[in-house]
Amino acid sequence: MQASSELLYDVFARYDPDNLLLFQAHREVLERQLEQSRLGQALERIAGGTISVVEVERPTPLAFGLLVDRAREQVSSEKLADRIRRMAAPLEKAAGAARLARAPSRGFRSGS
Repeated sequence: MQASSELLYDVFARYDPDNLLLFQAHREVLERQLEQSRLGQALERIAGGTISVVEVERPTPLAFGLLVDRAREQVSSEKLADRIRRMAAPLEKAAGAARLARAPSRGFRSGS
């Protein structure tokens, strides 16, 4: 079915660019895949607000996916999974240390 849909799209785009099915396909991509209306609302909120740029010592959890994508593009003899583990280890260690530093005292010591 996928090849047939792609073939129909190509034929309409080339020979009948005003076809309603082609228009509907474009509209569905904008609304269902890109959620154009929600994207527009988000951009309007951003434009009306203030943006704060904060320097951080290490990548934040939301940035980790970008780091993985960048690592995927680099040529290396190391497996991607191994590179990801190597990148995650110091971040997880730092997160654990930060969590322990913020943890409230429970009034007892473990292992006693």
